[in-house]
Amino acid sequence: MARTLVSKADLELIALQEIRHVPGGELVISVEIEHGDAEPDGLNWRLLVIAKDGANLDRLQNAATTTSHRLKRRYQLVIKSGNSAGG
Repeated sequence: MARTLVSKADLELIALQEIRHVPGGELVISVEIEHGDAEPDGLNWRLLVIAKDGANLDRLQNAATTTSHRLKRRYQLVIKSGNSAGG
């Protein structure tokens, strides 16, 4: 099955929406994608979840793991080459 190409920003929004559907996910403030540059297939990334105080960390860890596996089956992260900070 072909995966849909998606930008880092779009994938972060998709992940945030999915994690917020998990019980306790309403305490999630943001989701960030951390990726390695070594894998050209767009699958070498992981979710970093930032939540408010009082969140059930075990539940959110499970939600992040499950969500990342699900998203990796549906989407391919498009990593822009080059360094935009350098001009």
